[in-house]
Amino acid sequence: MENNRGTFWTRVGYSNVVLLKNGKSAILVDTGVKGNLAHILRFLKHKNTEPAELKLIVLTHTHHDHTGNLHELVKLTGAPVLVHQNEYENLKKGFTPIPKGMGFYTRFISGLGSIVVPRFASPKAFEAQLINHHEYDLNPFGIDAKIISTPGHTNGSQSVLVGDTLVAGDTFLNLGNGIIFPHFCNNPATLLHTWEMLFESGVKTVVPGHGKPFAVEKAIPELEKWKKKI
Repeated sequence: MENNRGTFWTRVGYSNVVLLKNGKSAILVDTGVKGNLAHILRFLKHKNTEPAELKLIVLTHTHHDHTGNLHELVKLTGAPVLVHQNEYENLKKGFTPIPKGMGFYTRFISGLGSIVVPRFASPKAFEAQLINHHEYDLNPFGIDAKIISTPGHTNGSQSVLVGDTLVAGDTFLNLGNGIIFPHFCNNPATLLHTWEMLFESGVKTVVPGHGKPFAVEKAIPELEKWKKKI
């Protein structure tokens, strides 16, 4: 059957939502910007996936643009939610600090936002049922993949490795203005270390948190550029 197996993505608001599918088993990675439940349901239908077939919802991190439709999806599907241990409390409390900016303009936004609207990046409070401490095997959910820790953008960022494809959340971007390295990042040195680890691991394709999938080679010059800056 068409769309019965594979890694599929769609833009939900300005963030990506990714479906991992193997027959009647499916996992959703991130839930996009709030107010877009109908878009996600159309996406699932287009990929021949019933909401009840979702076995798990994985959050790459807990910023609001990746958790926006979480409550509605959990209510509809009954799927458990998995988050990294370093973001579990953020999600539970409904508070994630605004990440630090990487340039003058983004530093200004981050600093001002932390004072004026400190909860801007925060999710709606939710207590996840499952926690990733470092790596998490997804085979018990019917998907031959694993979650790996990819810190830097946030301390609890994680990605899903499906063969040689990385569902990366905001560990990578692919914006129209050429930005690949996140313009907001809590620990840029850690993120560069994460990138080096991923480049050495054999990853070939990246599905970023924002923008279209791309070949990992596209990011290598960015690594060298940012190593000189940080």
